Amino acid sequence: MIHSITLNLPYDLSGADWVKVSAVYRSMNGWLDEHSSWFGPWGSERFIAASAEPSGLLVEGNVDPLFFRGWMTKLCAKLTAALGKEVHDAEL
Repeated sequence: MIHSITLNLPYDLSGADWVKVSAVYRSMNGWLDEHSSWFGPWGSERFIAASAEPSGLLVEGNVDPLFFRGWMTKLCAKLTAALGKEVHDAEL
């Protein structure tokens, strides 16, 4: 089952902020440079992937729901620290 969440990060962040976001991506467990995703390529049996959309940063994953929730909590905390503004579910 694919889980998804849209974070309150606009697609038009500054170049400097995207560098910070990229550094956070690389620091997260499971990052695969060759796929620009975590744990496997998008659509594989186990993966987490992110894309910048007009509605915000879309993160999708095919992983255990409890794992996804915990992993997203860590991602949001790291993005918040890196960007200096609270990063959370855009629907909150």
